[in-house]
Amino acid sequence: MKYRFEQCLQRGKIVRIPVDHELVAKELREAEQDLAAAEHSLIEDNTKWAIIQGYYAQFHALRALVFSGGYREKSHSCLRYAVEALYVDEGLLPASILEDFNFAMRTREGADYGCVYSATDARDVVASAGVVVGRIRAMLE
Repeated sequence: MKYRFEQCLQRGKIVRIPVDHELVAKELREAEQDLAAAEHSLIEDNTKWAIIQGYYAQFHALRALVFSGGYREKSHSCLRYAVEALYVDEGLLPASILEDFNFAMRTREGADYGCVYSATDARDVVASAGVVVGRIRAMLE
């Protein structure tokens, strides 16, 4: 929904930036490291951290994509709106990527702030993080 993206622009929560390929690569590396950490946390039955790391793997991958489009977000929700407007609405990414990110965001908030989490949710977040990171890596190569 472009109006939410426009609202974020007007409020200064999304700003235009010059495309910096090093910054894009740095964010993608961070996403890959978070994904590896999340996978390790799953193996270690560290459910809460697997969720948090899986969410941040998605966050950094999507951030790399937004940076590659010449924007920087200043809030997690505005990152979502930027991805929606710039990539999903334009048919460059499937809506399922945002659905996975939304689920991961809600699940991470529950784990982080409410101490509510499950092994099933952790597996789902980490699996979707693998999909999101892989898809973004392919787009940026």
